[in-house]
Amino acid sequence: MSHSTNALNCMQQHGFKQISLANVLEFDDQPSHLFRRPNKEKWVQDCLEPKLESWVPVEIGFMYETVRGSMVYGMFFQPLASLAAEQCYRVLEAGARLRAENVGLARKQSDKVLPESSFIGILATLKEAGRISEKEYEGWLRIPFLRNSYSHPKLQRIQKSGEPVKTLAYTAQLLNRLFQ
Repeated sequence: MSHSTNALNCMQQHGFKQISLANVLEFDDQPSHLFRRPNKEKWVQDCLEPKLESWVPVEIGFMYETVRGSMVYGMFFQPLASLAAEQCYRVLEAGARLRAENVGLARKQSDKVLPESSFIGILATLKEAGRISEKEYEGWLRIPFLRNSYSHPKLQRIQKSGEPVKTLAYTAQLLNRLFQ
């Protein structure tokens, strides 16, 4: 079977390109039932648009920028953008735990918020202390379930083209408000 036949079979089976030395740096713009992404310039612009404010702690900013970089490079391998979007839920959890710790709402033990503090418990504590509004709390409550579903998948999920960038932007909004 030729390389082009293998690539076509992978594309038909999975909906994205099969990486090879010949195409590793080519934009993954494969038409499929899953997505049709904008051109590479628009993709990068869309990924760079959401920003964290200066008041968001540097350690959360580092995690967020790692997600953004992975998402940008998802232009070469579309599933990487989906993996980056999934990582957003872990960044949000880290942000909530750090915010609770910074305002004295969570106990700290050797650089970690105690593991017996569940993510949902941390969110409830932040809401009760007025650090998350009632309206935002409803959105935050979806995050632990999304994080868990992506952390323990039964199959690889590939998000449609605009979804990863929307997740990145929503993550920036929540973190900006959380640390405001």
